[in-house]
Amino acid sequence: MADEDITRIQVQVQTVQETDAGTQGLVYLLIAGREFLLRTPSGGDHEPGSRTFVLGEGSNVLNSASNDPRDPQLRSSFLGQFPPYLRFGPVDENDVWHLERVDVTVTAGDGSTTGTYRYQALADEGTTKRTLRMGTRYSQRVYLDPVSP
Repeated sequence: MADEDITRIQVQVQTVQETDAGTQGLVYLLIAGREFLLRTPSGGDHEPGSRTFVLGEGSNVLNSASNDPRDPQLRSSFLGQFPPYLRFGPVDENDVWHLERVDVTVTAGDGSTTGTYRYQALADEGTTKRTLRMGTRYSQRVYLDPVSP
């Protein structure tokens, strides 16, 4: 694969569809050696349901200039050097976020996909529910798996 400029990172985050599953805490994506804040100007980003965050070209995140993979420029060769993860910064020790799934697509300047990553919670034993509880008393970081094209 050629070493390309990363121009856009799209992150779809799925919070479990249950009362009190969401959070007002901060959520960050580390990819290509850099962390990005996943928060939109309107807020309510990590409440139950699916939200899509765009970093770089077509950005929809808060402080988009500071959360842009083009400044400083990230390269596709950085993707293999640092394992990508999602990190949760809870509001307080009682803040528990129920994460279900994360899908990340990294795009180069020519529009080609240079990386795809995913996390999907495993089913809780004896149920069909899929959730990862994140918080001070739980995990605060989850690594993302590369998805083969």
